[in-house]
Amino acid sequence: MRKSVILCLLLALLIPTVRAQLAPPSDGFTLAQCVDYARANNPNIKIARINEQVSGVQVKQVIGRNLPQVGVSGSLIDNVIIPVTLIPAAGFGNPASTTAGTGTAPPAGGTSTDEYIRLKFGTQYNASLTGRVDQKLYDPSLGLALKAAKVQTQLQSAITAQAEQTQAYNVAQAFYQTLVIDLRRRLTIRDLSSSDTLLQQELVRLKNGTTREIDFGRIQLNRNNLQSQLEQANRNYSQALNQLKFQMGMPLSEPLRLQQLQIENDLQVTELGNTEERFFERRPDFRQLLLNTELADLNRISNNRGYFPSLGLYGTYGTNAQRQDFNFFQSGLPWFQSSAIGLTFSWTPFDGNQRRYRDQENRLNLETLRLQQILTRESAQLNLSNAQVSYQNLVSDIQRERDNITLAQRILTVTELEYKEGIATSVTLIDSKDALTTAQNNLANKLISLYQARLDYENAQGTIIDYVTKK
Repeated sequence: MRKSVILCLLLALLIPTVRAQLAPPSDGFTLAQCVDYARANNPNIKIARINEQVSGVQVKQVIGRNLPQVGVSGSLIDNVIIPVTLIPAAGFGNPASTTAGTGTAPPAGGTSTDEYIRLKFGTQYNASLTGRVDQKLYDPSLGLALKAAKVQTQLQSAITAQAEQTQAYNVAQAFYQTLVIDLRRRLTIRDLSSSDTLLQQELVRLKNGTTREIDFGRIQLNRNNLQSQLEQANRNYSQALNQLKFQMGMPLSEPLRLQQLQIENDLQVTELGNTEERFFERRPDFRQLLLNTELADLNRISNNRGYFPSLGLYGTYGTNAQRQDFNFFQSGLPWFQSSAIGLTFSWTPFDGNQRRYRDQENRLNLETLRLQQILTRESAQLNLSNAQVSYQNLVSDIQRERDNITLAQRILTVTELEYKEGIATSVTLIDSKDALTTAQNNLANKLISLYQARLDYENAQGTIIDYVTKK
């Protein structure tokens, strides 16, 4: 409680001098709005959601494989030249041919056609149409395939959640960097305005002969340096804003305005809450490992069920016609039907030990996935611990930077009075201004580090989306 009260007063001396410049506009994107925009427009998230829909379709495909399979086939043939078949004449009661009786040898390399009857089997035009229905009665791997498809859908859902969490982290990181760069930019504008005022006063004093030209030159040089810093800050802000647009999935040509950083509100550092013992189970990457392990186990069981046979039922019905003329559509001519039903049986009792070796491979893959679970769990705990330590250290650092700003502001106030009275030199005055600027920049650096540590803390717990959507 004491820390919260102290830190609520952070930059108490700085805020009155810059309140007009740091006041937030009436409109602009908040962090929650940026994240919501990214969840609706970022291509990575869109791809993950499409893949999730693909997984849902794949489940239906597995279900469809267990439904009756209906096929229809047909043919229409024109036998332009019907082949000739030779049948021995003796087989039909004819005596041996004259050629054979006289001892005359058949033609060299051929067959005497007098010994055979030449026949043509078939008609010139043939048409057939057949339908077949197959239905699986027993498939040992079907139930596992359906379960695996549903687990795959859950896995893709976890991948989508991971994509949303990663993108929320990236958007928040870019958002805070942009705001802190904007804070530095507006502080530079304030310092430049103060330097312009001092430069005008020095110009009057130089004309009146109450100051040296070298002192005026030093103040003018300081003012020019601030102008260069402002131009660089403007470029950095444009780059940071483009990076934020990219993470959001927003076209770079589209304008984006952010609500400015409210120092008096955003620097109210709150204590970190208690962490649940099994917080890592909320992380999408750990959830993916669990589902991948389940899929690998189902794959192992499905492989072992290959030792069992499969049984199916089929039925066919067909019709065909043979014509010398192409008159299949003429009524009154016969079509001949055929039909059959039967069972199909498939079993591979031995496959060269391939199933056995696949089972060994599947067991090794399962062991690897279980070890990956341990690594992911320990990595999450390490990241969370590091984020907690960084956050707590930065709370103390920000308090120290606040004290430095207070001291630098006090020194600058005294130096400005002494310079007007001719006691302090322009060098001392510029050094005092630089000291205040350095303290302000240090605070900005600590501020972005504080935001980064908090994002790392929430990301390690798997609660990054809940955190950023409240901002």
